[in-house]
Amino acid sequence: MYPMYPIPCDVQRVRNATTILYPPWCAASYYSMVMRPLAIESLAASPLRLCLCSCSSCTRSGRVLFKMSGKNTLFNYFQRSPVTQLSPSNPKKINETPDKSSEKKRKADSVLKARNDNQPKTPTSRRGSSKTPAKEKKRVKLEEDEEVEDEVTPELKRRKLDIPDEDSGDEFVPDDESDSESEASPEPSPDENSEVDEDLDTIKKKQRKTTIAPSRTPKARKKPISLSSKDDKQESATSDGTRSASDDWPHLKLTWLHKDKLKDAQGRPVNHPDYDPKTLYVPSEFKNSLTPAVRQWWEVKSNLFDCVLFFKLGKFYELYHMDAIVGMTELNLTPMRGEQAHVGFPESAYGRYAATLVEKGYKVARIEQTETPDTMNERLKTMIKPTKFDKVVKREICQITTPGTRIFSVLDGECKEAGNRYLLAIVEKEEDRHNFVYGVCFVDTSIGTFHIGQFPDDRHCSRLRTLIAHHPPTQILYEKNCISPKLQELFRTGVATALKEGLHPESQFWSPSKTLITLSESDYFSASDFPVELKNFIRATGDSFPLTAESHCEFGIQALGAIIFYLKRCQIDHQLLSMAHFSVYNVKDGFRDTTSKELQTVDIANRNMVLDAITLKNLSIVEDEYGGIQGTLLQKLDNCSTAFGKRLLYQWICSPLTNIKSIEARQAAIKALLEEPQIIGDVRSAISGLPDLERSFAKIYSQSSHGLKAEHPDARAILFDEHVYSKRKICEFVATINGFDKIQQMMTTLQSCGVGDSAELLANCCYHPHSELSGKFPDLSEHISFFKKAFNHAEAQRVGRIIPIAGVDNDYDQVCAELKDLERETEDYLRLQRRHFGCNVIFVGTDKKRFQLEVPETAASKAGDNYDLQSQKKGFKRYYTREGREFVERMMAAEEKKRKVLMYLRQRLFSKFCERSEAWNIAVECTAVLDVLVSLAEYCRTEETICIPKFEPAQRNKQTYVKLIEGKYPCNTVDETFIPNSTIIGVDPHVILVTGPNMGGKSTLMRQLGLIVIMAHMGCHVPAESLELNPVDRIFTRIGANDDIMAGGSTFYVELCETASILHHATTHSLALIDELGRGTSTYDGTAIASAVLKELCRMKCRTLFSTHYHSLVEDFRKNPDVMLGHMTCMVENDDDNDDEATEEKVIFLYKFGEGACPKSYGFNAARLGGIPTHITKRAQQCAKQLESEISRKRSVKKLLRGSLKVNALLSVATWSLELP
Repeated sequence: MYPMYPIPCDVQRVRNATTILYPPWCAASYYSMVMRPLAIESLAASPLRLCLCSCSSCTRSGRVLFKMSGKNTLFNYFQRSPVTQLSPSNPKKINETPDKSSEKKRKADSVLKARNDNQPKTPTSRRGSSKTPAKEKKRVKLEEDEEVEDEVTPELKRRKLDIPDEDSGDEFVPDDESDSESEASPEPSPDENSEVDEDLDTIKKKQRKTTIAPSRTPKARKKPISLSSKDDKQESATSDGTRSASDDWPHLKLTWLHKDKLKDAQGRPVNHPDYDPKTLYVPSEFKNSLTPAVRQWWEVKSNLFDCVLFFKLGKFYELYHMDAIVGMTELNLTPMRGEQAHVGFPESAYGRYAATLVEKGYKVARIEQTETPDTMNERLKTMIKPTKFDKVVKREICQITTPGTRIFSVLDGECKEAGNRYLLAIVEKEEDRHNFVYGVCFVDTSIGTFHIGQFPDDRHCSRLRTLIAHHPPTQILYEKNCISPKLQELFRTGVATALKEGLHPESQFWSPSKTLITLSESDYFSASDFPVELKNFIRATGDSFPLTAESHCEFGIQALGAIIFYLKRCQIDHQLLSMAHFSVYNVKDGFRDTTSKELQTVDIANRNMVLDAITLKNLSIVEDEYGGIQGTLLQKLDNCSTAFGKRLLYQWICSPLTNIKSIEARQAAIKALLEEPQIIGDVRSAISGLPDLERSFAKIYSQSSHGLKAEHPDARAILFDEHVYSKRKICEFVATINGFDKIQQMMTTLQSCGVGDSAELLANCCYHPHSELSGKFPDLSEHISFFKKAFNHAEAQRVGRIIPIAGVDNDYDQVCAELKDLERETEDYLRLQRRHFGCNVIFVGTDKKRFQLEVPETAASKAGDNYDLQSQKKGFKRYYTREGREFVERMMAAEEKKRKVLMYLRQRLFSKFCERSEAWNIAVECTAVLDVLVSLAEYCRTEETICIPKFEPAQRNKQTYVKLIEGKYPCNTVDETFIPNSTIIGVDPHVILVTGPNMGGKSTLMRQLGLIVIMAHMGCHVPAESLELNPVDRIFTRIGANDDIMAGGSTFYVELCETASILHHATTHSLALIDELGRGTSTYDGTAIASAVLKELCRMKCRTLFSTHYHSLVEDFRKNPDVMLGHMTCMVENDDDNDDEATEEKVIFLYKFGEGACPKSYGFNAARLGGIPTHITKRAQQCAKQLESEISRKRSVKKLLRGSLKVNALLSVATWSLELP
């Protein structure tokens, strides 16, 4: 019968301390496959509790029951780190065990051999049998010590995961001889000076265990400090002895942590108007009662109360107290044993766990150890009177990651989304009762471009909503207590998923002057390198540096100040601002004076089409109603192969062109690509594997000497996996260089094909500025060649270190020259010594013992007084000379200099790469444009019917028009078939009043026209037989019936708000799509409003599609020359006056748009299709006929009265004329 051992796949089940039935495994196989590769011979035996199953079937099959302790499990072993070699300061032997353990092992071995009853051995508790000397001091711990079971052999324990009082034992100290350190807890030593508060509980000192010696020196421990009373010692536990996130943890009993008692660091309660939720008040008496490391954690937490602290201890990130509860609930981390809430994970898992929390809306602060025990001791020596709280290694905030400040560094991992993730700051100032002025600044921290703007807005925040729709933010900063209810409503509805954070005015949301002072005093950029875009926002003064913002953009500068403050808090301000990438955000629409009788036409050639948030939503342009992209125009056109190409396509869709020349340039480029379909495939295959070069450049910049200051905490951080991160940085750099190399080769190939001969835009993307066609793509061959030859790429990626060739780095070349000169001197000196002794003399020795002269004994008599004998061996003697010792000193100094040069060589090489930033950025822009053009060409290639839209410039005294012939809905899927339709607006009347049956396709007709017009202005070919139009400056939509519960808006109110936007901003160049206006209120009110709006649109001469079910409008506008009647055609069966048969009428939708009005809406057909019972539809039909009959009689009476009044008037006039003399 073979004893059974755990297998790796069952680690999680074993960890839960459950009794499991295992298949037979022979001990030899287990040893060779598991224990020996993992070097756990001494570990595996101790937690095993073996027995033989009593049932005959199990005995026959060789199965046994296996029971593993919940504490000492193979799963726990897998969570441990590799064990280092023995520390010289603690020279314990690996196999050394206490006498009691050895005796127990011998007894256990004899018992196991003699056991025949198939019953498990009953464990005995050490805690019950061992005694603690009365005079021995107790160890300080935040956790309650674990119960320790008897063990057959000593076990390896994971290092203590509570924060110790003397912290130098838990820090990671890089070791050249080993890649890891032991995780075993050192034996605590008594501390005679430790004191214990009388009110706090103490925890018994854990029994000493012999294990592999740690690589750190154990120090004295103080007595434990408990945060709960003795009555609260009882705690619930899971099956393995750990506690869950719902337990009553001690920190929850601290009164100053209760919600009604919370205060910020300044002592202000939660209900105070200036309360700062980012900080926490921690009582001084509480902090003074803590150990140094615990106090250090609470001090950091008091300044970052809104963040989850990933607190570095050794090579693990630890979460404590309220952060630990977040780790348990959100990250599924298992709580550690002990009294306090505590979880942790290894350094390598930081990116995964941090990303998970940030995606859920948390802020994560990474706290790194920036000091070793040796440097701590050196610091203590410089202090006059250090306190016990100084005796802990320094830890500093290296980075705060929030949803809006992700930079995707090597620790964070790769960005899986191509879209932008904006951090947006908003300043709101009231201009009058209904209008506001907004200052904005937004930045994608993964790229580093800042957008600054200021604009007035209406009462509905139309422009701000458009900005948010075009540049959706993941996090918003605003002035606390300084925003209007309207803006608060927008935050609740328009950006409900974004993280909103209020900053205190002046101190956090900086004023314009403070912002400019900060820019002038910081080293982001010098006054001579001040960004040109920012200079336009600053008023020129006589000072050397301007410090006053222009009035038209002071709120934009103020919003920039909020961004700078927040980036400073997150420790990423320098790496983003020093890139000096700024752009001005300009609104794309203008207000029109609706009181003026003459509508002013504007030049739209230098503007982009405006697609506001309402239009983007109603037409499902970039997002569907559920927040996805299914069925959107973006999904249909997106065939891009690169992430930066996808971002550019998004901008093209949200801001189509209105300049006819630019539109035709895109059309020609797509046409040229369609004529050479092979080029489309070649380009897509060439760029499909490219990394996100735009973000890659930002990451390389952040790792260069330009982006990472020497004073930044990350420059001092001690990372256990530094060699892994170094490899990642080099791999990303090499991938970026190779990516640009692929682009360069692709552009060279396209030039040889003459792809730009017939398309100017393609020439701009593919040709160099000094080539025959004078394009914009820079010649990168020289730059790429330099970095490809600068070092051995394969070797650097393998070892994680760059060794440059000669001529790449001056510092490295200089130190290498010094070493070569020194080597020549040593060789010359050795030749002199050989002549002196007259025999072969060589240098021997290593490191500090180098350059000893080894002389044969036969010639040793020639050694004079200046030869210092060091050692001898058979036949040889070894001497040191003054010159030899000088060589050692000089060689070691040069080698140390070389080591330091290599340490920062990667940063210097990255800085050289970033010095060519303009060329790299232009190359990315050209590639993105080419990627989008190829994407649009790929869409056109797959469409059956396609045409090139023809644009004509609008004339001042001539009606604008759009003439679409047999257009098809562009966003159809493979399974959907749409009927083509023609729509002509403005050739004769500029307003079309559309009627037709329910579900007949009126809304689809409007969406089809709107989407095709947008595609045309993007320069894309469209799915139609032909399209002719004047440029459209803006598309307005009023489609669908939706309320806004969060904003408190009814269906009718939403309709009126959307309609008001049309009436305020529409011009003769606009296109308005209005679907069933007035449906949200009573029939008479809705009809009246629809009629009034339609009359205003006729006056404005705006191209309009206006659908309705109010047939009275048809009668009112039938003879209006500005209105054309149209309808969606259908076929009706059983349409007669018989009440019984009327409910059975069947409508067949033809989905074709025709001239004239539809007599009915056929709502009862929709009721039948919707499943309304027949008896209800019959009753409704009778009521409808009765209402129609009454209305018809009323109209007849009115006509008769009008006619009788006219007859009476004529008779009166005739009688009066006859009576005249």
